[in-house]
Amino acid sequence: MADRPATVDDRDTRATAGVGGAGLAICLAVGIGYLFLDGRVATLRTVHVWVGTAWTALVLAYGFGVAPLLRERETSAAYAIVRRLVPATVVLLPTLAIVTITAGITMALTYEIVWPMTTLIQTVLGVAVAIAAIALLGVLPTDILAYRELRSANPDPERVVSLGTRTATLLTVQGALQVMMLFLMLRVAAMAG
Repeated sequence: MADRPATVDDRDTRATAGVGGAGLAICLAVGIGYLFLDGRVATLRTVHVWVGTAWTALVLAYGFGVAPLLRERETSAAYAIVRRLVPATVVLLPTLAIVTITAGITMALTYEIVWPMTTLIQTVLGVAVAIAAIALLGVLPTDILAYRELRSANPDPERVVSLGTRTATLLTVQGALQVMMLFLMLRVAAMAG
């Protein structure tokens, strides 16, 4: 049994991801519940900024920190890294993305900054669509494939590392776009007054 690669079940990673995901979901539910009870745009802005900051920090750490590690390690070392990260990222990153994007759209509609459609707003929307597409159509499906491979009876380390490297590459691009979005949002905030 020593020659078989470790699965996520071997380290109780599913339970850890489940507890972490449940904790995150509870925190987000409380925050969003407070937001709807409070009804103030300032609360919405706080949720958007803090959750967006956490999302961006994790994306940058993975994209610019983990990506180089995966590329320069042997398969067994890279497999160990991906095996530990995937169960958490498959829950955490999409949750943070959805909350940030939803709060951002709600704020844009609340502040009525979508119209008139200026060049700045067009740029913000273009970057936002690119970020959402990478996060929800690129990173999430790739992480799900990696997680399913890790859950299989005999995971293929080469495939897991390949999927992990693809996720890291996508997150590198997404992280650069999210930094660009931060600068764009500073301009939008100044415009909104």
